[in-house]
Parts: sequence; C-alpha cells; structure tokens
Amino acid sequence: MAMTKISMDVNVEEGFSTYERKLYAEVDRILYQNYLSPRTITDFWQGDRDGVVHGLKALKVRAVRIIVLSHYVEIDDALGMIIYRRLVPKGRRAINGKVVRVMIDGMHLLHKLDTVATFQRVSKETVNAVRGINQLRNTMAHRHGMSPIPLKDRKYKDKYDIFTIKGLTKMKEDMHAIDMELQPNVMRLAMELVRDQKNAAAERGRQSRKRST
Repeated sequence: MAMTKISMDVNVEEGFSTYERKLYAEVDRILYQNYLSPRTITDFWQGDRDGVVHGLKALKVRAVRIIVLSHYVEIDDALGMIIYRRLVPKGRRAINGKVVRVMIDGMHLLHKLDTVATFQRVSKETVNAVRGINQLRNTMAHRHGMSPIPLKDRKYKDKYDIFTIKGLTKMKEDMHAIDMELQPNVMRLAMELVRDQKNAAAERGRQSRKRST
C-alpha cells in the first residue's frame, strides 16, 4: 500500500478569477480529504489493483448514499418552509414563528407531505417520488457502514436500481419535478441565476482569449 499523498487538480475552467480558483480548490480538497474523490482512492492504493477496486466500490456506495440523503433533506426543507409560510404569514410575532419551527422540525417527511396536501394540490407523481426517496433514505441512513445493500432495498420506486445511471437519472429528474411543483418561484430564480452565471463566465472567457491574442 502506497503512502497517502494529495493530488490537486489545477486545470480548472478557463476564465476563473482568483477567488473562483480558490473556492474550486477548497471544494476539491474537501472531497479529496473525505474520501469522496476517486483520486483519493487511486493515490492511496497506488500499485494495488485490488485496493483500488475495493476503494472505488466503497466510494460508489458512499456517493449514492450522500445523493439520496441530500435529496431527502432538500425535500424535507422545502415542505417545512411551505408549512411555515402557511402558518406564519408576514407580520406575525416572532414568538409564533419559533413555536411553529419547533413543531415542524419534529415532523416526519411524509407527515409534512400529508400536511401540505391539506391546503394545496400535490400531484400523484410528486407523492410517489417523495415516498420513493423516503424509502431509500431509510435504507441508506440505517445501514451500518458500507455493507452490501440487497437489490430489493436499493430500488427507487421499487423499479429503478439507484446504483445505476438510469436509476440515479430518474431520481434526479423526479427531484427537479418536485422542486418545480412545490417551489416554482425559487426554481425560477435559481434557473435565472444559473443562466446569468453561465453568460458571465462565457463573457469572461471571451475577454481572456482576446487578451491572450
């Protein structure tokens, strides 16, 4: 087994500012040091193919688990905010907001979903997707370590193997649809921000190329 060494990717997108490069490197370092980058595995197990294979398999499980739990937390937060805005309109006393927040924090995801459905329409597709992610979350959150996950327990909506590109893509598409339904204004603003950032990055790249010619 080789000695551990840090291997940083410095070939970041052309046109990045100094701050953007620093932020990129910081994120890369976090992933690397917490065994969330394939480079961590290949650097650590240099020359040991069995070690590389074992490490990459474990990393795959870790990555999928993080994706599932992240989706769960994002949905849970969105539902909680919808309930909060319903129960604490603007102008209400802050103390009421604190009480409601404590109450919402104690609610389970599916309880929040059922609560939201009492005062606004929630499509069948969204209900099924939330229940599917909730089931996967229970599997991922309560399984010890990186122990093998039986096929029947890693299927999203009892159909899509979450450890395949098809399964992850389906869950991601459903997550986007959930966001569009539950918080359309937030998604609209987020998409506008992404568009503006891409346009700004493209313009910086064009200016950088002009200066270099």
